[in-house]
Amino acid sequence: MKRWRLVAEDGLIGKLIIAWLLVAALFIVLAIDVGSILLVRYRTVNLAKDVSFAAAETFAETGDVQAARVVALGEIRRSGTTARLKRVAINGREVTVVLVVRADTLVLGRLPFTGNLDRVTVSDAAAPSGG
Repeated sequence: MKRWRLVAEDGLIGKLIIAWLLVAALFIVLAIDVGSILLVRYRTVNLAKDVSFAAAETFAETGDVQAARVVALGEIRRSGTTARLKRVAINGREVTVVLVVRADTLVLGRLPFTGNLDRVTVSDAAAPSGG
């Protein structure tokens, strides 16, 4: 009767399973973070459209850039998001707004080497309705 000694391979299957589970967990966390960023981007795009249209309507009625900015800030506040108004630009009758918001992520926003991957910047331009 021979005895097999697997000195170098002791526990190799367990180590491989643990390694693959760690890799799978990392991919799952990254997928959740990417999904969160994409969802925030989608919501912010819709918000930017609403904000730019409201600001364009106000600018068309009053001709006052500050009033358009106040309306834009009001729309953002009313939406309940954490978006910030970065810029309001007027070009003729068209109003362009730039919004910045940070997505709630598990990993991407917390590690220093990931930079600003969790920051979403969206711009939208709108002209007032009715011509």
